[in-house]
Amino acid sequence: MKSSATAPGIYALQLAFDATSEEWCTWQFRMPADYASAPVAVVQWKAASATSGGVVWDVRVSAVTTGDSVDVDAKGFGSANTATGTAPATAGYMLDTSVTLTNADSLAAGDFVVVRLARVAADGSDTATGDAEVVNVVVTYTTS
Repeated sequence: MKSSATAPGIYALQLAFDATSEEWCTWQFRMPADYASAPVAVVQWKAASATSGGVVWDVRVSAVTTGDSVDVDAKGFGSANTATGTAPATAGYMLDTSVTLTNADSLAAGDFVVVRLARVAADGSDTATGDAEVVNVVVTYTTS
């Protein structure tokens, strides 16, 4: 069957971060065995309506090594790592903002990792209006 639509569009899961209040999400994974150092979170996002201004991203890490004397249910996040991305000149266009994870909570290969992503709407450098829509986040690193 043929569709009469001229462009199929991409219907993907995206997380909308508000321009006026801090919103955040978390996800967890096991750090791959080839991890060595220099973690960077790359936030792939687009602006719902803004065509200028900055969006400040805050990424925090909580890392636990198996066997550590740490209550995982009570473990906190390391300090904030932030970076500002500039909204593209056309709403809906994607861009990447790299957040260097200087504060990575002593991250090591094989660790149980929880990453927290937030838009810091109250930061004076966060000037883009409307939602910032995150479509993907990846953690890159130097391998062993």
